[in-house]
Amino acid sequence: MKRFFSRSDNARRDLLTSNFIVLLFVLAHALTCLVLHDTKVGDGIFLTCLTIAMVFALIKFYGATFDVFLGLAFLSCFAGFYIGTEGAGLLERAVPSWGVWINVIVTMVTTGVLGEIIILLVRRNWHVKGR
Repeated sequence: MKRFFSRSDNARRDLLTSNFIVLLFVLAHALTCLVLHDTKVGDGIFLTCLTIAMVFALIKFYGATFDVFLGLAFLSCFAGFYIGTEGAGLLERAVPSWGVWINVIVTMVTTGVLGEIIILLVRRNWHVKGR
């Protein structure tokens, strides 16, 4: 597992690996949303934990500092909640017959977009002092 989180000298391979990490979390978010959305517990806390885990995995892969992780995790959770809630509301007005699949689709898209934004932010090492 440690080798999986190691960057190589090949930028294309690193980008594919980071996108694979995002894809795994997109699928985990979708499965969590599908299974827990209409339960008494709900899916909110689990989706939040998965979002924080995705940010941590990407930060660890790119070697960013802990303060960058905290900032991105905080922003990602709030952005994910807001975009997911508003996006689901918009899609539900357009196609109300889709039911829980609306939430699954919006969760997947939101997670993918947040993951790609995090990759764009940390892959150029802007967070490293002295650059």
